[in-house]
Amino acid sequence: MTLEEMVLDIQQELTFSKGLPFQLNETEIKRIIRIAEKFFYDNWRYSTEQRYVLLPIELFNKPEFNKSRQLKMPDCIQFVTGLRELKHGSVFGTIDRDFSDMKFLGSEMFLTPFIGESLVYRTVMFSFIDLTKQFVIETIAYGYNKNTKVLNIHGRNPLFDVVAIVEKKIEACYMYEDELFQRYTRAKAKMRLAEQLQVFNFNLPGDVTLNIQNLGDKAKDEMDKVEEMLKGENNMNFIIIDRN
Repeated sequence: MTLEEMVLDIQQELTFSKGLPFQLNETEIKRIIRIAEKFFYDNWRYSTEQRYVLLPIELFNKPEFNKSRQLKMPDCIQFVTGLRELKHGSVFGTIDRDFSDMKFLGSEMFLTPFIGESLVYRTVMFSFIDLTKQFVIETIAYGYNKNTKVLNIHGRNPLFDVVAIVEKKIEACYMYEDELFQRYTRAKAKMRLAEQLQVFNFNLPGDVTLNIQNLGDKAKDEMDKVEEMLKGENNMNFIIIDRN
């Protein structure tokens, strides 16, 4: 759906397909859509897609980076959820990258049988991996500002190429196809129209009285329902288990 089609859809919603003689102008409707886009990019899980951005080691060797310790990300990047260094070799001395440290630890932890004293052995292995995280961890401390699109690197400079795990904005035309986005913008436009009509008191031809309060109340109720659905869909998909 294009922006023009989205505007037309909202206009038809406000006028009941031209059954009523009043509506918002096109400029105001586009402003409502633009503000709704920002809200959904921040709060709707389906408004972004996970992507991986390679940051070559050359970026971290430039004088500009050493001076500010900042990297400028593209405007389409809404969030950065992880930063991992592509390490070479192994802390166990092997040069075979396929025989990684995590594979070694994983086989020791999860391929042992669940019988007898093996359960005790497994408990020891869980403690072992907690102690060895400092040797095999590949994440890099960072900070990211979604407004300035600036990625701040904390701590030491990376020694190898880095992969940034990011949330990339979907194109706006795909956002317009989302049912919740359509319901949200329609409700927002109705609320704005109710505010506009309350500036002056007037009746339609034939002395028909407008129930402006009812229009605003229904729009507010619809918006609350949409925001509640957004919160329900954005539940985390992981849990943290404290073994202490």
